Amino acid sequence: MNPTFSQGQNLEAVLERHFEAIGQENLMAMRSILMEAREMEGFSSGKKYTITKKYPNKIRIEGKWQDQTYVKAFDGTRAWTIAPWTGVHTSQLMTDRERNIFLIDVGIGSPLYDYGLGNTFELLGSERADDANHYVIRASMTSGFYVDYLVNKKDYLIHLARVYEEEDVDKVAYEVIYKNYKNLGGVSIPFGFERRMERRVTSIVIDDIVFGQGAPNSIFNKPEN
Repeated sequence: MNPTFSQGQNLEAVLERHFEAIGQENLMAMRSILMEAREMEGFSSGKKYTITKKYPNKIRIEGKWQDQTYVKAFDGTRAWTIAPWTGVHTSQLMTDRERNIFLIDVGIGSPLYDYGLGNTFELLGSERADDANHYVIRASMTSGFYVDYLVNKKDYLIHLARVYEEEDVDKVAYEVIYKNYKNLGGVSIPFGFERRMERRVTSIVIDDIVFGQGAPNSIFNKPEN
C-alpha cells in the first residue's frame, strides 16, 4: 500500500515519541546487549545464534549452521563475515549492499536512531496495515536502497520494516514484522520477528537478553587471515 501524506506531524516529533516509547536513552546507557535468538521456518528448528551489540554501533552475530560456525560483524567501520558453507573459511569483507542489509539492525535500540552510518530519514506519510494506523518513515541507505518503517500511531513502536530491491521502491525484497514487545525496566523490546519474503516466512524468537554484561572490542574486529 502506498503511504498518504500526513498533516500536522513532522519527522522530529514522531521520532521523539518513538524513542521515548522504546526507552532509547536507557538502552544506550546500558552500553552493551547480548541476545540469544533462534530462527524457525515452518516446522524446522532452524538456527540458534548469539547477537552482541555494543554502543554506539558495533554488532556481532555468531551461530552454527550445519555444524559449522558462522560470524557476521561490524566494528564501527568495516563489516565482515565468515561463511564456511561457501567453501571459504576465512573472514571476508561484505559488499556495500550486504553491509547495509546487515546494518539495518545495528546499534542498541531503534534502527531509526542516527548511529553515524550516513543513512537519512524522511517522514513519507501514513499507512494502514494489520488493522492499525502507522507513520511511514523512509530510511535511505548509503548503498542506494530504501527501507520503510511503519511506526504505530498509538504506541509509537515499530510494527514493520519493508526493505526494497536496490533503488526500486516498486519492488519489495522482504518485510519484517516486529512482534511480542515486552517492557523491561523502562525499555520496550520486541521478542519476536516475522520475516516475509514472497511466500517464504521465517520466525525469529529472542529467548534471552542480558543488559550491560560488557563486550571486548576485539570480538568485533576482523580477524587477520
